[in-house]
Amino acid sequence: MTTTQKPRGGATGTQHKGGSRAGKTVRQPDPPAQGERRQTPREIEGPYFRLGAPKRSNLLEPNDKPELVLKGRVLNEHGKPIPGAVVNIWSSDAVGNYDMLGYKYHGYVVTDASGSYEFTTIIPGCYQPRDAKHIHVKVQGISSPITTQLYIEGEPGNEDDDFYSPDLLVHCTTDKKGTKHGTYDFVIKQVTERENVTPESLAARV
Repeated sequence: MTTTQKPRGGATGTQHKGGSRAGKTVRQPDPPAQGERRQTPREIEGPYFRLGAPKRSNLLEPNDKPELVLKGRVLNEHGKPIPGAVVNIWSSDAVGNYDMLGYKYHGYVVTDASGSYEFTTIIPGCYQPRDAKHIHVKVQGISSPITTQLYIEGEPGNEDDDFYSPDLLVHCTTDKKGTKHGTYDFVIKQVTERENVTPESLAARV
């Protein structure tokens, strides 16, 4: 990995020249209490999530070149890494089409003991009515699942997109082969004693 950018965690939606719908179409997390990190903003699920995606970190199809290495951690609101969290991503292909029959550019990983995840994939194409290339994500780690989207630094159309939030931008560096390396930390809130979960689930929190 060649990136030296500081990992970014989520925050509530921020106004900018685009993003008229960002953070307004789904309920956002409550503001952080004192000493807590802001949770990752939620976004619409969008097209086309499929149950049963394979467990894999390499999403490249035959003849693809690696265009993006995405890595980071899943943290709770106190900044503690969550091992065993599921990070599920999916995207369109290079021209903006989604696979609704199989699992092209779909996959999930489970975070390691340090709460870390990593994927190698392409940079997806853009499609109407969206202006930004984006990657869909679902994350769950002794928590309710959250759904969001990530945007790739340096790609055109980010700030023109109705759903873009700068808090979901993956900052990248580019290596000598032209592959972008980006880091993004997801911040989620785990279950509490007020929720209907087993004692074992409560004990598994970090």
